[in-house]
Amino acid sequence: MSLATTTYQNKNLVVITWDGKSNPMRYILQDCTPLFDILLFNYSGKETLQIIPSNCIYLSVATENKGQIFEHIHLFLNAYPIKYHYIGILDDDLLCSMQDLNKLLFIATLENLDVFQPSIAHDSFFDHRQFIHKPGTVLQWVDWVEIMAPFYKMELFNAAYPYFEFTISGQGVDVYLMPALQRIMGLPKTAVVHAVMIKHCRPIRSGKRIYSNGKSNLEEVATLQEKVKELVAANDPALFDVYFTKRILNKKYYNRVTLYAKVLRIKTMLKNIYHQMVNASYR
Repeated sequence: MSLATTTYQNKNLVVITWDGKSNPMRYILQDCTPLFDILLFNYSGKETLQIIPSNCIYLSVATENKGQIFEHIHLFLNAYPIKYHYIGILDDDLLCSMQDLNKLLFIATLENLDVFQPSIAHDSFFDHRQFIHKPGTVLQWVDWVEIMAPFYKMELFNAAYPYFEFTISGQGVDVYLMPALQRIMGLPKTAVVHAVMIKHCRPIRSGKRIYSNGKSNLEEVATLQEKVKELVAANDPALFDVYFTKRILNKKYYNRVTLYAKVLRIKTMLKNIYHQMVNASYR
């Protein structure tokens, strides 16, 4: 059996969330055949005159943001005949190619990742600097990945479903819920795949929104954090060490990095400068 056959014996799904008006694939270079299925999710819920590509699954539901999108994708796939291995849920303003996505899924399958994302180009619009592209790195192990372009094993995505109702924005699914479910389900391998880089092309628009439940992003994050604390308390304490409690469960979610957090980075910054100097001495 060839390596390609072994790698892609499980089917994967990439969801493109879309406004129902613009070209849903305008930022994705069609440079090869995708080795995954594509679901176009029209979050306007309106009928569109846009021609849907013949190789795409199509779903249209009026939603406000990622949390509701996650919920409706789960409901749709629960009745869908194909059971997928990985599901990736991408915004429609991410510059990449079909080859990039094929490579991303190839590496994830090879490394048996449970949760992952591609790295983000330096000239992107972004909220989280830790996911910015690191040249010369293939994989970086991390505690969590953001909801701009997350990929999950389907069993994790399915397990998260009961909590989607608590976050219209989807905020908090990334930093609290998925890491907790990964500990409970024994699926801990989380990484940024720097071998594949995408660019986020539009400004971040969700930061100051108030949703139909009357909550802001940060209020939704706080709500989900409390729900995850209840989930953790209901499971075996041995699954959650001091690192998890301090670095994930009790982590305060800010719009901006605090001065205290910046000071803590100084040691790591000095180590990185040293490593860069050592690497440069061998060139």
